[in-house]
Amino acid sequence: MVEPKSKRAFYFAAFILPCLVLYLIFFIVPFFNGINISLTNWDGLTPKSPISLNQSEFENNILSKLKESDKQYLLSVYELDSSSQQYKRLSLSGSKRRKVERVIKKSGWAPENNKFVGFDNYKKILTGKVSDDFYPHHYLQKKYSATSDLPSSISKKEFEKEVMVKATDENKKIISSSYIYNSEKEKYELDKNLNSFNIEGLVWDLPEVAVTKTISDSKIDPFFKKIVDSSLVQDSVAKENAFDDFVSSNEVSNESKQVIKSATDRIYNLGVLKNALAKTWVLKKFNMGVIGFTLFFAFFSVIGINLVAFGLALALDTGLKGQKVYRTLFFLPNVLSMVIVALIWSMLFVQLLPAITGIDKWISDPAKTPWLLVLVAIWQGAGYYMIVYLAGLQNIPTDVLEAATIDGASSWQKFKYVKLPLLLPAITISLFLTIANALKSFDLIYAMIGSTGYATGTVPFVMDIYFDAFAQKQAGLATAKAMLLFLVILAVTGLQLFLMKRKEVEQ
Repeated sequence: MVEPKSKRAFYFAAFILPCLVLYLIFFIVPFFNGINISLTNWDGLTPKSPISLNQSEFENNILSKLKESDKQYLLSVYELDSSSQQYKRLSLSGSKRRKVERVIKKSGWAPENNKFVGFDNYKKILTGKVSDDFYPHHYLQKKYSATSDLPSSISKKEFEKEVMVKATDENKKIISSSYIYNSEKEKYELDKNLNSFNIEGLVWDLPEVAVTKTISDSKIDPFFKKIVDSSLVQDSVAKENAFDDFVSSNEVSNESKQVIKSATDRIYNLGVLKNALAKTWVLKKFNMGVIGFTLFFAFFSVIGINLVAFGLALALDTGLKGQKVYRTLFFLPNVLSMVIVALIWSMLFVQLLPAITGIDKWISDPAKTPWLLVLVAIWQGAGYYMIVYLAGLQNIPTDVLEAATIDGASSWQKFKYVKLPLLLPAITISLFLTIANALKSFDLIYAMIGSTGYATGTVPFVMDIYFDAFAQKQAGLATAKAMLLFLVILAVTGLQLFLMKRKEVEQ
C-alpha cells in the first residue's frame, strides 16, 4: 500500500517544523540581534528607551520632532515628575517596549551609550585601534626600577646576558665595580659598602641620635628621602642644600658632621649605580596578544590532542590486555568539569612543581604559561577523540587487513596505505571539532588564569570578548569581535571540511 503524499508531508512537517522553529528562536533571531548590537556603542546596560530623561531634553529633542500620534503615545508611557523635572517611563516589556524604541528612533535621538555607530567597531578591530593587548606586539620589560632598592644579588646568567651585554662602556664600569662575583653561589653580589641600610646606619648610630637624642628620629627619614631623590636626578645642588639644612637645624659635633657628609655623598653616589642598572636591565619582550595566543593555542592544542588521541587509539587497538580499563582511564579527564580540571592543574603548577623543581614561577611565567595551558587542554581533550579514532580503527574491515598481510605488506605499509585512508572520516570530524573548540576556548583558561592573562599574554579571543562586554562595558565592540570570530571559525572549519571531504572521495 502506497502512503499518500499528504500523509508523508504531514509527518515530515511534524518532525521538521519544531526544529526549524527552535532554530529560528535560538539561533537566527539572536544572530541578527547580535549583528544589530555590533553596529552600536552599547555599554550592555543602557536601554534604547530611557527609563528617565531630563524634561527639557525629552521635550526638545524627542517630542518636538514627532508627529502628534507618536507624541501622544510616548506621553502615555512617560510621566513627568515635577519634583525632579524628569520624564519617567512606565514598566514595559515585549512589543510595547519595542514600539517605544521605534517611536523614539523616529526622532533621531539615541542614548549616549546606545547609539548606532555603523561599522566603526569593525574598523577599530581591523585597523588596530582597539587595545594593544589585542594584537601581537613587542614591549620593554624593566627588570629593575631606579626608585627601588638595589638588588643584593643578581644571578650569573642575568648579570652577564641581560645586564652587561646591553650596557654602555661607562655603565659597565659602574656596575662591574659594584657587584662582585661569588663562584660558590654563582651570583654577583652587591658590594657590602654599597648597602644603603648600612650607610644610613652610620647616621642612626651617631651619639646625637642614639644617645643624647638631640636629633629626633622624625627628622632623619625626610633627610634621607631628599638625598635619595636628588641622587636619582643627579642634582648635586639639591643634595648640598639638604645636607646644609639638616646640619644647620641640628646641633652636631664636627665628627658627626663628617659622618653625615660621608653618608650623604655615598647615598648620592648610589643613585648613579641605580640609574645605570635601570637603564641597562631592560629586556625586549614579545606579547602574542589575544589574536596571537588564540592562534597559538588553537594550532598546538589541535595538533597535540589529535596526535595523542591517535597514538592512544593505535595502542589500544593492538589487543592490549586491560583495554577497557585503559580506555576508561584515558577518557576520564573529559568527564571532569573544566573548572575542576583547572583547579587540579593550578594546584600542581602553584604548589607541587615549585616544591619539586625549585622553580617558583610556572603558571605566572609568560614564557611557560602558554605551553602549560596547551598541555592541560591536551590532557583533558585527548581521551574523547581517542574514542573517535578507536571506533574508526575497529570499523576497518578485517578482510582488507588480511589481504594486505597476504600480499606481504609490512606494518607500516598497512598503516599508511590501508588504515590511514580508511580513517579519514574520523580524522575529518576530529579536526573539525578540535579546531572549533580551540578557537572558542574559554572556561579552562578563565579558571586557570583569569584577568591576569593579559600580563602573561594568555587571553583567548572569547575571554577578551567577555572582558570587553562585562568589565570594560563595551558590549557593542565585544559583539563585533564575536561576529568576526564566528566568520573566522566558519571559514576555517568550512575550508577544512571541504579539503578533507575531497580527500576522502579521492581515496
